[in-house]
Amino acid sequence: MPQLDVATYLTQYRWTLITLFLLFSLLVTSILPTIKTNWLIRRSVMGGWATQGPSGGSGLKKEVVAIWKDLD
Repeated sequence: MPQLDVATYLTQYRWTLITLFLLFSLLVTSILPTIKTNWLIRRSVMGGWATQGPSGGSGLKKEVVAIWKDLD
């Protein structure tokens, strides 16, 4: 059976480790910083958790976020 052949098994194991390492590297260097940036922008706009204000509105701050001031 080819699944139990040591040479085939070690090659598959090696490629699996390489692939998982590359996916982890992509996650850490690209995807997680993007998620963190979006989270920081949302937190600065929302002021923490989205709670209802005294007037029954959503309580959002209407000011411009510091990150977006640089883009104008």
